[in-house]
Amino acid sequence: MTISAANDVLHIEATTVSAAGVGLARALELLFDADLSWDGPDLIAAEGALPDLPPQRFSTHLHTRYHLNPVAFGYSTAFWDWERWERHIDWMAMHGVTMPLNLVGHEAVLVAMLRDLGMRRADAARYVGGTVFLPWTTMGVTHDLGGPLTEEMLEARARLGRRIAERERELGMTVVLPGFGGQLPEVLVGERLSIHWQGWRSFLAAPGDALFARAAESLHRHQRELLGSDHHYAVDPYIESLPPSSSPEDLAAHAGAIFAAMRTADEHAVWVLQGWPFHYQADFWTDHRVRSLLSRIPEERLILLDLWAEHAPMWRSTEAMYGRRWLWCLAHDFGGRFALFGDLASLNEDLEGLRCAAADGTRGQLEGFGITAEAVDENPVVYELALRALWSPMPTLRRWRMEYSARRYGTASPDVLEASETIAGALYGRGRTRATPSPLIARPWSRALPFASQRLAGEALPDPDGPPSANLDAENDEEMLRALPRLRDAAQCLARHLGAASAETAPGMGDATSTRSGSRAHAQPLAGDALAHDAAEIAIHVAAQSARAPLRAMVSAADAGDAATVRSEARTLEALIRGVDRLTATRPEMLVGRWIADARAWAGHDERAAEDLERDARSLISVWGEQSSGLHDYSARHWSGSLTDLHLARWLVWADWLAATAGSAVGAADPEPLRSLIRALEEDWRGARAPYPTTPRGDTAEAIKSLLDLAASQIPRLVADARAPA
Repeated sequence: MTISAANDVLHIEATTVSAAGVGLARALELLFDADLSWDGPDLIAAEGALPDLPPQRFSTHLHTRYHLNPVAFGYSTAFWDWERWERHIDWMAMHGVTMPLNLVGHEAVLVAMLRDLGMRRADAARYVGGTVFLPWTTMGVTHDLGGPLTEEMLEARARLGRRIAERERELGMTVVLPGFGGQLPEVLVGERLSIHWQGWRSFLAAPGDALFARAAESLHRHQRELLGSDHHYAVDPYIESLPPSSSPEDLAAHAGAIFAAMRTADEHAVWVLQGWPFHYQADFWTDHRVRSLLSRIPEERLILLDLWAEHAPMWRSTEAMYGRRWLWCLAHDFGGRFALFGDLASLNEDLEGLRCAAADGTRGQLEGFGITAEAVDENPVVYELALRALWSPMPTLRRWRMEYSARRYGTASPDVLEASETIAGALYGRGRTRATPSPLIARPWSRALPFASQRLAGEALPDPDGPPSANLDAENDEEMLRALPRLRDAAQCLARHLGAASAETAPGMGDATSTRSGSRAHAQPLAGDALAHDAAEIAIHVAAQSARAPLRAMVSAADAGDAATVRSEARTLEALIRGVDRLTATRPEMLVGRWIADARAWAGHDERAAEDLERDARSLISVWGEQSSGLHDYSARHWSGSLTDLHLARWLVWADWLAATAGSAVGAADPEPLRSLIRALEEDWRGARAPYPTTPRGDTAEAIKSLLDLAASQIPRLVADARAPA
C-alpha cells in the first residue's frame, strides 16, 4: 500500500480494501496527528488544505489479521448498540483487520435450532440464557445462565448481528461465525457424554448420532439466512473442559463429525480453532491426542490460533502449531479487569520476527496475527503498537512511543513526554506480560491477605478449595512497588495539563441520569479526552497499589490482638477506595451505571426483561456465575458505584470480622462466619435494583490531586526510600 498527498488530494494505492484502510490511518496520523486508538476522539481536526506528503509505502506478509475473542462479546460488547459497533468496525478497518469474529445474533440462531429439534420456544430461550453469557454458551460450557431473551430481543439481536456482518463485509473483511460443536440440552441427548466447567455440566450429542447432523444442519441453515456466510466457522468443542473421552480415536471422531457437518452445510467451510485448550489443559493434550483431534480435518480447512503467544507461545514447542495453518495471537487482557501492563519491547520484537518469518516461510504455515483479548477497552497503547508493527517499515520503538504519546495527548510538551516514558518503563517494560492486579477488587476470605491464593489470570485455579477469585498475586512485586513514587509524579504531571476545567459531559447529556431511564449511556471520549482518561488510570493504579499498606497493617494488628488499629487502618483503606470512586465518577467510561443502563436498554419497555438484564450485567462483574464456581471477581472493574457498594462493602465486613476476632486463635480459625457475610453481600448487590448515575460528575483534575495526596501518605509504608508529603 502506498500513500501520498499533493495539490490538496490524498492518494491511496492498495492491493486490498483492508490495506486501503490502513493507508487512510497512516495518512491521518502523518497529516493530522490523529489519535486512532479505540478510545480516541470521535472527530479529527482536519482544517485547511492538505499538506503535501511524498509517497510512502507500507507492506506486510501477515495477510490474515484476526480480531475478537469469543468472550469479548461478554466482557466488552454484550450491550453495544449499532452506534458503538459502527465506531469499532471503523477502528478495525483502519487497523487492517481482515477476519473478525461475530457472535451477535447467535442467540436467535441457537433458539431457532432448538425449536427445530422439538423444544418449546420458552425452554429453548431459557437454555440459551442471557446475552452477556452468550460466549460461554456458544462454546458449549454453560447453559441456562442468565435471563432468557424475549422474542423482541432475539429479533433485535439478529438485526444488529446482520448489520455488523454486512458492514464488515463492505469493508473487505471475512466474517467468522460460530459453528456446531455437539452441545445440546440433556433432554435431547441424555447424559452419556458430557463435559464440566466451573460447576456447569454440559451434554453432547454422539458424533455418529443422526441428531448431531440434524442440529448442525439447522444451525448453519438459520445462521446463513440471518447473517450470510464467508465460509469460516469458529468451534471450540471443549475450550477449558476435558473431553468426555481420552481416547485418540474418540477425539478424532468428534472433530471429524464437527467438520463433516460444517462441510455438508458449506462445501468451502474452514474451521477456526482456538489452541487455548492445548495450553490450559496441557497435561491432557499430549502431542498424540492433539494430532488425533486434528487428523480428520484437511490441512487447508483449518486455522489454529496460538491464543496467548506473547506470554505462552505454543508454536515454539509444537512444530509451528502441529504443521497447520496458524495465527500468532495477542491475548493480553483477561476478563476486562483493571490492569495497566504490557511488554512493548518484546511485543515489537515478536512482531518483527513474525514479519520476517511470514516473508521467508520459516515458521511453518504462519499466515497472520490476531487480537484475542478477552476485553477491548483498556491499554490502547499495546494494541496500537501491535497493529502498527505488523507493517514495514516500522520506526524504532522509542520513536513510535514518543509520536504515539504526542498524538494521543495532543501535545509534544517535554514534561508530558517524560511522564509517558516513565509510565512506559514502569508499566509497559520488559517482562510485563502479566497484570499487577488491584487489591481494591480482591475478595477477602479469611484473616490472611487474599492475594497469594487468588486465581492466576489465564491459568487453572491452583487450589480448588482456596478462595475463588481472579487476581495475580503481586505481594512480592517489589519492582512495581518501587515504581509507585515515579508513577505518582507522572500522574501529577498529566493532571496539571488538564487545567482546572470541569469534567466534560457529552453534548445533551445534562446532569446525572438514572439507569432506570432505559436510555443508552454512551461513554465515547471527546476530542482531547485521552489525557484525562490516562491520568485518571495512572492515579487509580497508584492508589490501588498503595492500599496494600493499610491491608497489611490490618492483618498484623489482628494477629497482635489490636482491634483499635484494625479499625483505624480500615478507615485509611476506606478513604482510598472512596477517593478512587470519586475519581471514576468523573469519567463516563468508569461508571457502573453506564454498563447497567446499556443492559437494561435492550429490554425496551419490558420491565421484567430489564431486571433480568440488570442482574446479568451485575453478575458478570461480581459473582459471575454461582457462589460455588471459581470465577468471582474475574471481571471486576474499577467503576464508580460498584467500588463502594460491592468492593468497599466487602472490605468493611472483613474489617469488622478482623476486629471482632483480633487476638483470638479460635475466631480466626473459623472463617465461615465471614464467608457467609461476604456471600450474602454479593448476592444482595447483584440482585439489587438501586439506580446509578450514567453521566460523569465532578472535576477529573481535582479528583486526581486529592487521590494522589491520599496515596502519597501510604507509599512510604511500602517503599523504603519514598518520602511522605510534608
